[in-house]
Amino acid sequence: MLRISIYGIVVAAGAILLGSQLYWLMAQDTTPAQPYRAIKNLGKAEIRFYPPAVEASVHKSGDYSRMMNNGFRDLAGYIFGGNDRNEKIAMTTPVKTLMDAPDANSGYITFVMPQNFNLQNKPTPTSGNILFSETEPMYAAAITFGGFANRQKMEEQAALLLQELTKAGLEPNGKVQFLYYNPPFQLLNRRNEVLVKLRNFSE
Repeated sequence: MLRISIYGIVVAAGAILLGSQLYWLMAQDTTPAQPYRAIKNLGKAEIRFYPPAVEASVHKSGDYSRMMNNGFRDLAGYIFGGNDRNEKIAMTTPVKTLMDAPDANSGYITFVMPQNFNLQNKPTPTSGNILFSETEPMYAAAITFGGFANRQKMEEQAALLLQELTKAGLEPNGKVQFLYYNPPFQLLNRRNEVLVKLRNFSE
């Protein structure tokens, strides 16, 4: 009887896990992503054009995972109603991280705001540490990869991205960003990217 009960618990837990993963896979298809236009492949990298976008960022320091979690919490609090209007704002992907330096324990965590977000008439955050900006149109290079990506994996892919640019005779403009497209509890079909702006690139 005990063996049957344990088997039932395992089956139920497996069904819940499978159901949750299917839910997040379907939710991923409906979550708006920052738009871009793919231009061409460059070895393992892809050259893209990004139109202007409004971003909300917070600066955090400390252990990488704690820094990410704290930054995500502040920004998610804002779009989930932590503002002077109690207004909910649509979630988009990716969540971006820009470290202050390769060996630094500090950096910016960024959400891209929806395309209909009005920078001049935005809800005011109840948290005073959120910074807003509008990006310039830009050409960028990116490498996409799957699985769970900690800082070490991101930095390995960033080094590979810079190697691809050097081979092609292209010059980065600034530091490499780390892009995350999935919640941490999604196990399947994960997408991560490293991305850097290009200097003096034209089609």
